[in-house]
Amino acid sequence: METLRNFLNRLIPKGSAMRHVSILAGGTTIAQGLNVAIMPILSRIYSPADFGVMAVFVSITAILSTFSGLRYQLSIPLPKQDHYAEAAMFLSLGLQAFCLVIISILIISFGQAFIGSALDEVRPFRFFIPVAVAGIGVYSTFNQIAIRKKGFRTIAKTKVTQSISANLTKLVLGFLGFRPLGLLIGYILGQIGGISTLARSLFIKNGFPKLQLKKVKRVAIRYKNFPLFETWSAMLNVVGSMIMPILLAVFFDSKTAGLFAMSQNLLFLPSALVGQAIGQVFLQRASVAKYRGNLKQLAIASYSIMVNLGFFPILMVSFFAPSFFPFFLGENWIESGAFARVLGPWVAIGFAASPMDNLFLILDKQQKLFYIEVIQTVTRVVAIVLASLHESTIFAVLFFSAIGFSIYILKIFIVLGKSGSSIKEILEGPISGLVLGVLLVSPSIIAEIFEIAMIYKVFLVVFAIIGYLIVIKNKVVSKYQMLGN
Repeated sequence: METLRNFLNRLIPKGSAMRHVSILAGGTTIAQGLNVAIMPILSRIYSPADFGVMAVFVSITAILSTFSGLRYQLSIPLPKQDHYAEAAMFLSLGLQAFCLVIISILIISFGQAFIGSALDEVRPFRFFIPVAVAGIGVYSTFNQIAIRKKGFRTIAKTKVTQSISANLTKLVLGFLGFRPLGLLIGYILGQIGGISTLARSLFIKNGFPKLQLKKVKRVAIRYKNFPLFETWSAMLNVVGSMIMPILLAVFFDSKTAGLFAMSQNLLFLPSALVGQAIGQVFLQRASVAKYRGNLKQLAIASYSIMVNLGFFPILMVSFFAPSFFPFFLGENWIESGAFARVLGPWVAIGFAASPMDNLFLILDKQQKLFYIEVIQTVTRVVAIVLASLHESTIFAVLFFSAIGFSIYILKIFIVLGKSGSSIKEILEGPISGLVLGVLLVSPSIIAEIFEIAMIYKVFLVVFAIIGYLIVIKNKVVSKYQMLGN
């Protein structure tokens, strides 16, 4: 065991970026593994319409939570001195409390109009919205403090806690017949779970920091771009990615919204497993790299890692989704597989770009991000409305995916260019990742088209996975070392 421990310490040094990503990814992998393991049961207990109600509920709470704290929580890892980070925490929590009161008043006083007549199935559960928004806001704030203090192991534990509490609740309430309420309660507990764990880890030794109003005021002024631009950019980004279930429920029905949400969630598994972990570690490292002068190297290395990690598995899953989803989820989810195939390219490039959004914050380019999000949100809404006129759900999803793909490419070029990367360096990542993904997936695609026997299809998939792992070992591990200690 000692030999094995020494080998792992040499391979993944303590304090290194790879170690931190591995810890976060490990916790997230366990959490998402539980989600995947229970999904075939939940998809047979709850109907696509039930999942549609949850998707709309999640979309509403996600959009509202972007105003919670006016995004000041994202400034916590940025200051050099800890007392200003603590001031940012107080500012974020105070603004969240204020926003929560406003949201609660609106829902209690104008709940019927607030949800809208087109979303009748969600309206009975509107009083749960403030609870979910509060949980998201507090967890996000404590999570940013943990990132600053490199408490990645604690963050990983909370991911497991959230998954267990959410899935057990959904399972038990579903069996008892509380549908779709079980999905909503489970989602809320999944957001709240882990807050106490983070709080104990962060404050048990030195106690809760003291409130210093002068420093809170300084932080509010120093990071004013967060409420002025980042809040609206985040809101538009969330609207752009979360509005699809709402629009599908409005123009089609909750069942279609549920089918779309399921395909999106399963395709985003690689992002949930690895992308979030790398993004959180990248934020902490990039905040330091900006002052050290090596931000360009860090950004391009992280970008290359994401491209090579994500393109192949996402493209492979999206291509086989029409065959795999009905087997895994049940016959009610056939159309969800068709949605997943259309969403594949957008999810793949989104995975590669996911840590890069943090660069807009670090480089103080929130204004540019805001303009990009405006373009994306408007074009998506227009495209989906036009598709609804033709009563075609697949065209709506296709337009949504195509616009999202284009915007991600634009984001990557802008933010990596601002960090100092050349056009050649930026293009090398997606081209190499795309070529790798296409080369590995294409034999399986050909086998599917010509209806080759299943045993040969399985062989080709296994061969592709082995090739992918070899490439990852040779290319990605070396890139991790470039992230530094």
